[in-house]
Amino acid sequence: MAVPLERAIVEVGKRLSQPRLNKDALVKLLKQAESALSELSQSSSLQTALEPIINSVVQNNLLQHKDKDVRLLVAACLTEIIRVLAPDPPFSDEIFKDIFRLIINTFVDLADTSSPYFTRRLKILETVAALKCCVIMLEIGCDDLVLDLFKVFFSVVKEGYHQSLFQAMLSTMTVILEEKVSQPLLDVILQNLLKEEKGTSFRLAVSVIQNCAGKLEPLIRCFLTSSILNRDASTYELNKYYHEIILEIFQCSPQILIAVIPNLSQELITDQVDVRLEAVHLIGKLLVLSNLHFGREYRSVFVEFLKRFSDKSAEIRIAAIECAKACYMADTSGSEAHDILTALEGRLLDFDDKVRTQAVIAVCDLAKSNLTCFPSELVLKALERLRDKKVSVRKNVMQKLLELYRAYCTKCTKGHLMLNDNYEQIPCKILLLCFDRDCKEFRPQNIEVIFSEDLFPSSLPIKERTEHWIAFSSLFKLPHIKALNSILYQKRRLQMELQEYLSLREKEKENASEEMHKRIQESFMKMSSSFIDSSKAEECFQKLHQMKDKNIFKALVELVDEQTTFATVQSIRGSFLKRIGEKNSSYDFFKTLSSKCSYSIFNTEHIRYILEYVLSRKNGGNKYMQHSIDLLLIIITIFPSLLRGSEEYLLKLFSEEVTLSSEKILQILARAGRYVLLKLSDIYPFLEKRCLEGTRVESKYAVSAIASLFHASADSIFSTLCEKVMKSLHDGYNISSFSTLLQSLGCISQYSSSTYELYEEQIMHFVVHDILCSSKISNNSDSVGSSLCKLKIYGLKALVRSLLPHQVTHVRHQIKGFLNILSDIILGNGIMSGIILSENDKAQLRLAAAKSVLRLATRWDLHISPNNFHVAILRAKDPSPAVRKSFLFKIHNLLKEHAIPNRYACAFALASMDYVGDIRTDSLKHLTEFLKNNGGKLWKHQKILGKDTAGGTMTSYPEYIVVFLIHILAHDHGFPSENCHDEDAYAEFCSPLIVILQVLVNLDFANGNKNDACEIISNLLGIFRAIQNAEDAVDAQTTSKLHVISKIGLVTVKVLSQRCKVSLGTACQVLLPSSYYRKSCREVSSPIDEFIDEGFVRRILDNVESYIAQHPSSDFKQCRSQEDARHLGVEKSISNDIPREKKFDSLPSKLNVETEKVSATGKGLKNLVPPKVCSKAKHMSLLSATSLMSTELLHENSAIYENTNLSPEFANPAMGNEQLSSCDSASTRPSFPDSQILSGEAELRDCNSLVTKQRDNTNTKISTEPNKASKTNLKCCMDSMEIGGSGEMLVGHRIRVWSPIDMCYNSGMVDSYDSQNGNYKSRGIKITYDNGDVELAHLEDERWEAIDDATLIEKDMCNFQPRNWSGLSGSSLEDVTRFIQDDTNEERSTTLDERTGNSNKTASSSTGVVKGKSKRPVPAVAVKKSAVSDVVDESICIARRTRARRAVMQ
Repeated sequence: MAVPLERAIVEVGKRLSQPRLNKDALVKLLKQAESALSELSQSSSLQTALEPIINSVVQNNLLQHKDKDVRLLVAACLTEIIRVLAPDPPFSDEIFKDIFRLIINTFVDLADTSSPYFTRRLKILETVAALKCCVIMLEIGCDDLVLDLFKVFFSVVKEGYHQSLFQAMLSTMTVILEEKVSQPLLDVILQNLLKEEKGTSFRLAVSVIQNCAGKLEPLIRCFLTSSILNRDASTYELNKYYHEIILEIFQCSPQILIAVIPNLSQELITDQVDVRLEAVHLIGKLLVLSNLHFGREYRSVFVEFLKRFSDKSAEIRIAAIECAKACYMADTSGSEAHDILTALEGRLLDFDDKVRTQAVIAVCDLAKSNLTCFPSELVLKALERLRDKKVSVRKNVMQKLLELYRAYCTKCTKGHLMLNDNYEQIPCKILLLCFDRDCKEFRPQNIEVIFSEDLFPSSLPIKERTEHWIAFSSLFKLPHIKALNSILYQKRRLQMELQEYLSLREKEKENASEEMHKRIQESFMKMSSSFIDSSKAEECFQKLHQMKDKNIFKALVELVDEQTTFATVQSIRGSFLKRIGEKNSSYDFFKTLSSKCSYSIFNTEHIRYILEYVLSRKNGGNKYMQHSIDLLLIIITIFPSLLRGSEEYLLKLFSEEVTLSSEKILQILARAGRYVLLKLSDIYPFLEKRCLEGTRVESKYAVSAIASLFHASADSIFSTLCEKVMKSLHDGYNISSFSTLLQSLGCISQYSSSTYELYEEQIMHFVVHDILCSSKISNNSDSVGSSLCKLKIYGLKALVRSLLPHQVTHVRHQIKGFLNILSDIILGNGIMSGIILSENDKAQLRLAAAKSVLRLATRWDLHISPNNFHVAILRAKDPSPAVRKSFLFKIHNLLKEHAIPNRYACAFALASMDYVGDIRTDSLKHLTEFLKNNGGKLWKHQKILGKDTAGGTMTSYPEYIVVFLIHILAHDHGFPSENCHDEDAYAEFCSPLIVILQVLVNLDFANGNKNDACEIISNLLGIFRAIQNAEDAVDAQTTSKLHVISKIGLVTVKVLSQRCKVSLGTACQVLLPSSYYRKSCREVSSPIDEFIDEGFVRRILDNVESYIAQHPSSDFKQCRSQEDARHLGVEKSISNDIPREKKFDSLPSKLNVETEKVSATGKGLKNLVPPKVCSKAKHMSLLSATSLMSTELLHENSAIYENTNLSPEFANPAMGNEQLSSCDSASTRPSFPDSQILSGEAELRDCNSLVTKQRDNTNTKISTEPNKASKTNLKCCMDSMEIGGSGEMLVGHRIRVWSPIDMCYNSGMVDSYDSQNGNYKSRGIKITYDNGDVELAHLEDERWEAIDDATLIEKDMCNFQPRNWSGLSGSSLEDVTRFIQDDTNEERSTTLDERTGNSNKTASSSTGVVKGKSKRPVPAVAVKKSAVSDVVDESICIARRTRARRAVMQ
């Protein structure tokens, strides 16, 4: 058969040699030849038979034929000839070149897969690859053709090719590269490696590199190393993309880069930011591709990469953070992952806000991607960025944390994750953003929406939500509770206002009046305060009011219904918003409104789930059980009605099986008892047991719970309970039971006045005779005192409670006797005589008695006599350092709350030279805080009011405490003897006064304002001048001492003002408290003060400053033991009789770091700048009258500074009638302070005999101008100016008004303000009281206070005490008033009973931030020459208010 094939081939060859064959003939002959050749086997013996066809093809120039089909068939025939005659085909080098060129051109059309000749071309390729013809190309020097071949291969290879085609190309290229590698060939490969589309050409390049890694490695290494090290020197195109080349090669053949990658360290440390940035991105990708194995294999590069997290360029640090995120996701285990997280953690505190933001985002994304393995501690550190100084950072952080928390909640719901306290910190931290005032997004209005809508996944069931609330509420501290309370209170207020509006809307349909429209507008204004943009919100409420769709308002009614379930709320909201429509311009507002007004944060379901949670863990094994009750207490404090319907769960809590603190359960009942229906028989036995056998705290809440649960029949229950308590007291011998019983007794007295009056004598007799006078000694003692001492203290507390009833009634007649008992306890006299106690017990009793005086001063300061005040206030110089420290701390807290008069701040001055460093430091700090805060607020409000207070009362000013300090010092037994002119002795004794003056007469204290400093000096001069012209009302023999101290003060002010370069100004009018001072009725001469001049005072100042420079003792315990040992009997003395040499050692050190920012520089006590104190009570009494009988001492401005060397302030106060003195130009008249609580048993009738006496003795010129301060000085509003001083600004806010009929405050809402009336006196506010009464009142005629919303939540609802003492100078009531007949008691009791139902609500309100200036207690009457002072009968004011109230009600 071979013979015919050979003949056929020969015949075809001969025919092809014929000239001028057309295309068809050529094609036909070439196909016959191809077919015959394809059937031949490889054999060199066939060369003769093939020569005709070879010669015909070559000689007839068929290799360059113009027809593509002919050339293709020629290439196919030649390929077969080469195959048959291999390995030595009979072609010259030139012919071979033409043949290879023809074959390569044939390969170009391989891209056309649809061509009918594609199969023939593929066969040619496979034949060439199989014969390794490319080797011949290299041997004959066809490098250019080889390069063209590579290019053709990469250009024609496509997706979907047969595998044989890809393999043929790869095989050919591999053979070539194995024989010879050149840079051009490498370039072609790398160019295809960089293609963005990772197609077949890319895979071909990868395969070539993988097959020829060993051959390519030297060239690649040289190329990449050169690119890294000479980046800027090379102009080669591929150098721009060497990072991408490294990345691709690392994926396909990383062994090629072993010598290249270490050079990347040079790029990480170069000065060029863009180079470092690219290197960071590259290494980050290499780490991800290797699952962080790169970090182990190239440790030096990895370490340098970690350093880029702290690169000086923020852009590079951000890039490193992005890489860290991808790296950790690639592999969460191993040391490299830990190193990356450590580096990421460091960026959380980066100085660039963008870097910090990206770090937090990375942490949150990593945690969300792997909640089970990611270290939650790192999330905690990311949480701290919620306190970042940049608002933008805080915003971004909050959003990412919310996303993370929602993912965490979802995982917990599915059971993939357990509750984790670190993740539960997220809502805690977000809650604290309420205190961030820099950004409106963080105000409580928005945080409320976050907790309603964004905190949990929308699909999260209510049960899981409750569990998370319990979990993160277990992490709450006081700031968290305050923030949550502010949100909940704001929500509750909006709900109440919305309910009021919906009610008014229905009424308007029936009676559309102007008054109704006005009330609706006021309601809109109130509700708008719950939104960030209140003006826009008010506009939206107007649009709501104009809507006609009844279903919209029906939905709102259902949303504010407390019994609506969570699922129903979601359904109603969806329907409500659908009716509004998304196209509505106010759609977002209504969406927010529907969230705010609904019970979306807490509802009745939450309450039940919390109670179920507690009951299901009744054995106390769960750490969240106690905290769940704490959360419940927070909720029902604002929403007590949510407890309605949960009576079954409450009863189960009282079972013996539940190991829950009874104290918590009792708190629940005390706060929400009015809203649950429990039978007396079900609950009372438990409550009674707690009152008789529980702890002191339990007994307190048990009594409160009885009052709350059974308020209708509380008096009868308390009567029975009190009888049992008294019986148990007489029968009991256990100290713990005694303490509980005494606590119950005191609490019962507070809630039920009738019960207390019934057992009053028994209680007083038992406490005083059986407890306080007991001399039994107990060996059971500790640092707080023996059991007997504790029992005495508990007895004192019980009596104090009994004198502070929740309902402000008439003064209980035992108060003065009890105050004397307290003084005896402090001094160790009277009932304490003969009682043997340890020194520690005596100290504890003195402290308890002094604190009792302070508590009584919160309401009955009028009844605290000067002697009682002296005895109590001198605990600031008690022999025991522990007593001094605790007493001063108590005063500090009470003054911050404005619960006691300012005069108690004298204690700080008395302790300002204490020898114990901590006490001295704290005293100076508290004194400076008090003086600066009170003075600053007064100046601020004066500027706001724009009123001139010159010539008016200044008893509210902080410098007024000097009046009481001088009186205390004058009665001190340590006063220098009459013949003593030693400046050291006076410096030691007068140091408290000097310290106060150094703080006050200082430009820093007046904030650098010389006018304010001048006013302070004027006030001080007026005080000292007035005292020099007055007598001691307690002991006339002490008057000379008063004059000596006041003269020292006068000269001191002059010297200090010279140092500060502030003019002395003019002494102003001063009112002195009549209980302490009285008008001098005779010429006063004080020869003992003649030695006091400016030089003497300067020496005193120098000595005081030298004392300040000394370092006090810092060992508190040592000081305490030494002092207690020295003063075994000193408590019988009123003063703190410290030895002089010891007092010298006890003076303050330099006021540097030890005084905690209270520093002294130069001479005098300068730059005393206390740290800012945030007072709980945000109010300050601007103007307060003095005691009920004040000595008004006026000065003639022209007669003050007529003498030269020493101005008249320092001259002898005794003057003739021709020259007006401060005393001669004064009249004594009664002045009734608005902040004092008068007795409910009688009304003021006349002044006492002191007035009559002054009428007879006064013959001097009297000022006829009324006291303007009593008319014009109204109280200003909140420090934050949230409520203005006018009645119009009070609309929508709660206030309480003093009722002289009921002898208590009545709380209510200011509904409207009549600003249209032209007559100022006719403009009034309309008040709707909590008990339903309506009154039209004029604030200038009333004593009133604005109720601070935030404080309502903080205070115990059952612990009401009036706190109107800011700036008040106290006085004894017996010096001034007389009670009228007792036949008015019945009428007042009847009126009081009508208000009893509202007592708890009143009790729950804390002191407001505003106090109205009442004109009733301080009548502005003209003073005549006869010095007759008139008193306005209070019954006139009562009648006026009653008529106004009745008029409104009618």
